[in-house]
Amino acid sequence: MLRFVENSLDEAKIPEIGETEEDKLLSTAELKDKYMQYAQVHFIKEPPLIIENYKTKWKIEITTRVFKEWRQKSRTRPRVIAIQLLDSMIKTASLIKTGPDVKKTKDIENVSEFENRCKIEGKLHKIRIIVKKQPNRRFAYYYGAVNIDIK
Repeated sequence: MLRFVENSLDEAKIPEIGETEEDKLLSTAELKDKYMQYAQVHFIKEPPLIIENYKTKWKIEITTRVFKEWRQKSRTRPRVIAIQLLDSMIKTASLIKTGPDVKKTKDIENVSEFENRCKIEGKLHKIRIIVKKQPNRRFAYYYGAVNIDIK
């Protein structure tokens, strides 16, 4: 369930999501399966879905690669359900840095890191998005949520 709440950090509205009653009955593995199906319906398209980042004006392709990384690296329930916000997080994310591909992958010109914020189950999370650039496109490679402890 998605809703917008006031963010006391900067008074901007940020998205907030939480587990549904149905989600709470599922194991983490089952939750991943459910949200992988969600991703297949909402984001995995042919040709690939393209989302424009409002700040950089870059057009970023959504391919199955980002979902493979998300599925493999999402070990907590908040990280799993965060996939629902993929499109809105890419649209409004801030570019943090761009640099060379440290893995020196063939045809990758550079790698950019974006950051955004959302609330998951009432707790503030940082969303990290990695975008790789090839000669004729940019594509989302990694998407993850990390809890931010505010003291």
